[in-house]
Amino acid sequence: MDNLYFDKDVNLDSITNLKIFVIGYGNQGKAHAHNLRDSGLNVVVGLRDGSPSAKLAYEDGFDCMDISAGVMECDIISILIPDQCMAEVFKTEIIEYLSPGKILIFAHGYNIHFKEILPPPFVDVGMVAPSGPGHAVRKEFLDGNGVPTLFAVHQDFSGKTKQLILEYSKAIGGTRICCFQSTFKEETETDLYGEQISLTGIIPMIINESFKVLLEAGYSPTVSWFVSFYEVKNIADLISKIGINDFYKAVSETAEYGGLRQADKLIDDKFKNEMKSALDFIQTGKFHQNWKNESRTGYPKLKAMRKNLKDSPINEITNKMLKILEQNKSNES
Repeated sequence: MDNLYFDKDVNLDSITNLKIFVIGYGNQGKAHAHNLRDSGLNVVVGLRDGSPSAKLAYEDGFDCMDISAGVMECDIISILIPDQCMAEVFKTEIIEYLSPGKILIFAHGYNIHFKEILPPPFVDVGMVAPSGPGHAVRKEFLDGNGVPTLFAVHQDFSGKTKQLILEYSKAIGGTRICCFQSTFKEETETDLYGEQISLTGIIPMIINESFKVLLEAGYSPTVSWFVSFYEVKNIADLISKIGINDFYKAVSETAEYGGLRQADKLIDDKFKNEMKSALDFIQTGKFHQNWKNESRTGYPKLKAMRKNLKDSPINEITNKMLKILEQNKSNES
C-alpha cells in the first residue's frame, strides 16, 4: 500500500549527527527518550524548573536542560507534554529561541490543528504519533518489536521534514511494524474520536457498568469480575491478531449468536447518531473549547467524573484479584 513505511525503507543517516531535545518525561517523553538513545542517538531531556521528573531523568542517565536553553542548542525539538499546557510552554519558553534549520516534532496534532501553537515559518514541523501509550512504545521496543506510528508533515521549510520524521519513527521502533502517513487535521480529529468513543469512552465504562449489573443481580463479585473485566483482554488480543470477522469464527456459535443479537439492540440508530454527534463536536472545535474552559477552571467536571469512577465497586475487587493473579504468576516462575 502507498504511504506505508518499514525498517527496510528508512535509515538513520540524516538524524545520527543531530541533537534531539525531548521536552517532557512523562508517558510518551520517557519512552521516546529511551528508545532514541538505545538507537544510538544523542538525546537531551528538557524539563521546566522544579519538575518532579527531573530526578528520574537524571537517575536514568539523561542530561537535562532548561527548555529555552535546549531549544537553542538542539536540532530536533520533540514536544511531548500535555496538550492543555503545551501552548503556554511554547509561547513562553520555545518560540523566541527557535532558529532556521530546526524541526519541531509532535506526537499529537491537537495544538497545531486548533491553532493554539503557530510555529514561525522558518522551522520544519512534523508529527510522529505512536498508536499506543508510552509504556507500550518502550516495552515493544525492548522486545524487539514496535508500535505503529502515524507521521505527518505540517511545515517543510528545509525540504527534509519527511525524511527526518521517518528516521525519528524508526529510532523509536515505529517502522519495525509500520509507519503510515496522515495529516495533522486527520490525526487530531480521528484520535479524539477514537479516544472518546472506544478507548476511554465505551470500553472502560461498559466493563464498569456490566460488572455493576451482575453485582446488583446477586452474582458473586469474583465471577462477575472475571466475566466483565478479565476476559476483555483475551478478546481484545484475539481481535487484534485475527480481525473482527475471524474473531467470531473463533468463538462458539452460542457466543457469536448471542453477542451479535444483543449488539443490534445496544448499537441502535440512537447510539450511532450519538457517535456522529461526538464526531461533529470534535470537528467543529466545540470539544476543544469545552476542554480549554475545563482546564482553565481547574477541571471541575473531570474531578467529579473521577470521583464517581473511584467510588465504583469494581475497583476493590480489581485491585484484589490483580494482586492475587500476579502473585500466583510470580510463585509459578
